[in-house]
Amino acid sequence: MPRQLGVVLTIPQPVATEVDGLRRALGDGALARITPHVTLVAPVGVPGDLMLDAVDVLRDAARATPPLDLRIGPAATFHPVTPVVYLSVTGDVDTLAALRERVLRPPLARPPSHPFVPHVTVADDMDAARIPAAVAALADFVVDVRIESLHLLEQGRDRVWRPIAEAPFTRRWLPTADGGEG
Repeated sequence: MPRQLGVVLTIPQPVATEVDGLRRALGDGALARITPHVTLVAPVGVPGDLMLDAVDVLRDAARATPPLDLRIGPAATFHPVTPVVYLSVTGDVDTLAALRERVLRPPLARPPSHPFVPHVTVADDMDAARIPAAVAALADFVVDVRIESLHLLEQGRDRVWRPIAEAPFTRRWLPTADGGEG
């Protein structure tokens, strides 16, 4: 039976605690099941005999990635497509998109179901009538974070997502002869 895996960037402390406070206030049903994160690979079934390959994909992608400086917030929504309120993600989004492409390799590959929008979900399956007020209330929430690793999560039978592998970003930007980054 395949194991349900996902690849995420977990939000570091103390920002994760702040985001969980927002999730609690908005009644996010997933609060106890997963830490605040940016999803790079949505849940995908991976056969048990390919688990080491999945970890290799994670490590290879992380080795080619420098730390990411991201801005989390303000709030937005996917409504009316889905009743989700999220914190937008900006900053090193080109590097983030390149990282996502590097982890979407077998056995973690999956066809995209929609365009990639980097975000941190704060309320999933929210009552549509409450969405405008939630977005307005979080309009000024903006925080900068540095992400220094990638996580492979596995969903347990209890539907809780737990980290099973972490891969630190090891690529460092080095100055080039002309003073730029190489």
